[in-house]
Amino acid sequence: MKISIKSLLFASLSAGILTGCVNGDHYPKADTPCYTLTPTKTVADIFTVATATPTQVTTDDIIEAYVVSSDEGGTFYKTVSLETLDKSRAFSIPVDMYNIYTEFEPGRKVYVNLKDRYIAIAQSSLVIGDLYQGNAVGRLVPEEFRRTAKASCDFVNEDELVSHMTIAEALNNNHINKLIEFDNVQFNDAAMGSNYYEANSSATIGGATNWKLTDNTGHEIIFRTSEFAKFAGKPVPNKSGKVRGVLTKYNSDFQFLARTERDIMLENPRFYISTAQGGTNIQFSGSFTEDFTSYAVNLTAFPKYVNDQTIGGRYWQLKQFPANTGNKYIEMTSFGSGGVTAKTYFFVPVDFTAANTFAFKTLARFYQGNVLKVYYVTAANYTAGGPINLANFVDITSSFSISTPATGQSASTFQSSGTYNIPGSLTGNGYFVFEHSGTPTITTTMQIDDITVN
Repeated sequence: MKISIKSLLFASLSAGILTGCVNGDHYPKADTPCYTLTPTKTVADIFTVATATPTQVTTDDIIEAYVVSSDEGGTFYKTVSLETLDKSRAFSIPVDMYNIYTEFEPGRKVYVNLKDRYIAIAQSSLVIGDLYQGNAVGRLVPEEFRRTAKASCDFVNEDELVSHMTIAEALNNNHINKLIEFDNVQFNDAAMGSNYYEANSSATIGGATNWKLTDNTGHEIIFRTSEFAKFAGKPVPNKSGKVRGVLTKYNSDFQFLARTERDIMLENPRFYISTAQGGTNIQFSGSFTEDFTSYAVNLTAFPKYVNDQTIGGRYWQLKQFPANTGNKYIEMTSFGSGGVTAKTYFFVPVDFTAANTFAFKTLARFYQGNVLKVYYVTAANYTAGGPINLANFVDITSSFSISTPATGQSASTFQSSGTYNIPGSLTGNGYFVFEHSGTPTITTTMQIDDITVN
C-alpha cells in the first residue's frame, strides 16, 4: 500500500475541483490522506460471486470505483453509492457515519479492500459491509470503513459518471446505485402545491415523501425526499427540466434520490401528458341516445367519447350484467386493492345550440358516499384529450337525483336521474361531463346508462 504525501484537499485543487465540480465548491477535509493502490479484482468480478446470502471475503482483494452519492443534502443516510468509471456497475457501502461527503465526495475514486468484509445482493443490488444479525450485510463502524475504503488522489468531474437516460430505461436493476440524469421531466400533478416532504401526506412513509417524477412520455418514477433533507420544507417546483440523482430500490419500487437541491434543475414550463382514451370520432350532436349496447365488455376507449383520468389511473369501463346476456353500461369505482384515490372523467360531446335537454340513468353499488358529479364545459374551454381545468367547468350536479342507496347497500335497478333543461344562453359545441371521485374509504361503484340528449 502506498500513501500519497498529498492531502485530499491538495489533490483536489490540483485536479481542478475548484472550477470543474458541477455541484459547486465542496471539498474533503484538508488533513485526509489520499492513496494509490492496485486493484486485484473488478466490481464485475464481485457481482459474479455475490448471492443473496452474505459471504465473507477472505482474500486480500481490492476493487476501485467512484463516489456518486452524497449525504451533504440530508437525503442519503449512512450509506455511500459508488460506480465504475465505465458506468457498467455500481454498489453501496453502508456505514455508521455522518457527513461522509467531507471525506468521500462525488467524483472521488475510492479503493475498497474487501478482506474480512461481507458481500451480498440485497434489494437487487450489491452491498459491501459488515455482518448484521447473522443474515444480512449491515453498516461498518467508522474505523472499519476507513480501513476498507481508501480515498484515491484521483478525482473526476461527475459529468463523466452520470448516465443520461429515460425513466423507462432507468427502471432496471442494473442501474441501482448509479448516478443518473433525466431530461424533460417534471413532478406529477399530485405533488403540485406541496413541499418536497409532507408529514401528513398519504405519499409519506418511513420518514420520507414519495412524489412521482414523470417524463413527456408518461413514464413515472418515485422521487423520495427524507424529512431530514435540507430542502424538505421547500415547495415542489411547478416547472420541467432536468433532475440528477442516484437510483435506489426498496422491495419492488425503484426510488430516485436527489443528493442536494442543486440536482433539481427544473426551469422550463410544464408540459402536458395526455391520459385520455377514446375521442377519435367526436361528433357534436343535439339529439341522440347512448345505451352502450354496441360496445365490447371492458372497453375503455370509446371513439365518440373522451375517457380521461387525473388521479389513480382508472377509467370508466363498459360492463354487462348478467354477463353475456344482460344490460350494458359504463362503470367506475375506487374499490379494490384496499381502495384507491381516483378521479375519472367521461366527456359526452353535445351541440348545445341544437339540444334542449340532457338526461341519464344511474345505479350505485356498495354505497359508501357520493362519488358522482356532473358538469358542462364549452368547446372553447376544453379540447378533446387536452388538459382538464375544472375552473372552466360548470357544476350542475344539483340538477339531478343520483342513485343513493343506504350505506353499504346497492340499488337493484337503474333509475332516471332527472332531466336537465339546457339554458338558452348555453350555445355552440361542448361537453357534458361525468366525474367519479373516490378515495380509499369512499369506494362507491357508480354505473351510468341511457345517456339522452334531445
